[in-house]
Amino acid sequence: MTIPRLYETEDTSLEEKMIYERWEIPFIDFYWLIAELEPANELAFGYANLNDDDMAEWGYFGLQELKDNGAVKLNGWEPRKFREVMDNGHTD
Repeated sequence: MTIPRLYETEDTSLEEKMIYERWEIPFIDFYWLIAELEPANELAFGYANLNDDDMAEWGYFGLQELKDNGAVKLNGWEPRKFREVMDNGHTD
């Protein structure tokens, strides 16, 4: 499944956005959920949770920055709507 480019899903509510990838730094419980991606510059739009559910938010972030800080893409992630991810405890 191809990840939509930036702004392609801007008319879709956040709860209904498809999440195509999950990146994480497991030992500190940081994770990022990717809904849109600009492949040329690896700029993503998605949901970031830095081990604080109250401060988690949607926004833009660079994949290279994630990689530089030790984040890894979760293998075996199945794309699903954001609300389904959150209903499932935002895991696998």
